[in-house]
Amino acid sequence: MATQFDPKILRSPRWLLAIAVGVFLVFGFVRLGLWQLDRLDERRTLNATVEARQNEPAVPLSDLVLEYPNDVDAILYRSVSVEGVYRESDEFFSIGRIVSDVRGTLVLTPLDLPSGDVLIVVRGIVPPETAGPPAVGYETPGGTVRLVGRVDDGEEPAPIGESDPSDGVLTSINRVDLAFIGEWVEGNVLRINLILEGQTPSGANGEPMPIAMEELSDGRHLGYAIQWFAFALIVLFGVAGLVYRAGTSAPEETSQD
Repeated sequence: MATQFDPKILRSPRWLLAIAVGVFLVFGFVRLGLWQLDRLDERRTLNATVEARQNEPAVPLSDLVLEYPNDVDAILYRSVSVEGVYRESDEFFSIGRIVSDVRGTLVLTPLDLPSGDVLIVVRGIVPPETAGPPAVGYETPGGTVRLVGRVDDGEEPAPIGESDPSDGVLTSINRVDLAFIGEWVEGNVLRINLILEGQTPSGANGEPMPIAMEELSDGRHLGYAIQWFAFALIVLFGVAGLVYRAGTSAPEETSQD
């Protein structure tokens, strides 16, 4: 004779608590999975924007700034050209960085623009043993230079680790935090920076290794979403199986709950 499920098990405080916890976990895991899918959509939208802007021809930075004076997001990742004079005496480093699997030091140099503003140029990465700043062996050319690169908006301050200097002379910074840099470098520092791709004339001794654009990908969001949904199914079927098993057990066992 087939055993039947005894609904009285659902009145047991112990199993009611188990069901409540299971529902809570399933709901939480599903929400996390949906959040990862939202992140995936955001990533794909961003990738499409970056790819479209990469394919646009380089334009003078001054034109973009005039067109979008208060909208940094509208000009991010655009290829631009700009002319100015390097302020090599105010050059500074960001040490211990890894770019394209190469560990080294980022070289950041202020560029005085004809408008009177200051643009921070990330010239590239040099070996970690490079003396400076200014970077010995990677000196900037004198006079007016013409640069080509892509627009970036810097980095958020590092949440942990060694703090940035609070006084003295700025020689090293942990992250390309433009707001912080603006407090150190004299002049109106723009809230965008330039990732250098080429310059004319070139440096007399050598150029830092340029920073290549990161490869566009979907990241791991889809895999994480599947993982969270799998956890939800495991909990759902696990709790359901335990409740069913308890409800179809012998009457003397269920009556003890």
